[in-house]
Amino acid sequence: MKVEGGRMSHCEQEERALLYALGLLEGAEANLFESHIKECAICQADVRESGDLAVRLAETLPPAVPPAGLRQRVLTEAKLPRGVMALVRGSQMEWQPSGFDGVFVARLFEDPVRGELASLVKILPGGRYPTHRHASLEHCYVLEGDLVFEDHTLTAGDYSVGSPRQDHTSATSKMGCMLFIVHNLGDQVHIN
Repeated sequence: MKVEGGRMSHCEQEERALLYALGLLEGAEANLFESHIKECAICQADVRESGDLAVRLAETLPPAVPPAGLRQRVLTEAKLPRGVMALVRGSQMEWQPSGFDGVFVARLFEDPVRGELASLVKILPGGRYPTHRHASLEHCYVLEGDLVFEDHTLTAGDYSVGSPRQDHTSATSKMGCMLFIVHNLGDQVHIN
């Protein structure tokens, strides 16, 4: 922040007026600006103009219809316990077909910054997940059943970490299985 004789420059005050009018100043900065505008007619006018501009801009937006279920998701997230970013109840689990016969996925959490996904994967007896390449480490914990690769088998309670940037063989299940997997949005599946 540039200070002239202990005060902010007028340009910086104009910028703060816009941020204040849009509700984007917080805490001590908002309090400091509120004290300033009580004594500054120029900034009072800037806040009014910025607020009017924000209203005019909002009026130009087409009306939007929120997606179904958004209200319930927002209310659910608003009630999350302290320190919890996501909470998926078993009764709310949404199993989706993966596109591969006998393989279903329930996405639990997505971190778009790191590209990480946490998912449950269900493979029916005889279902097959094709050869694939991980963009980063893949963590796999077998919750129930068996997961059969070309060179090894994992059973309930087993955990493995797949190497990044290497092809991994296809996997199937004789009895059916459920897996907890942490994987990456950049993973690639090789369809033969």
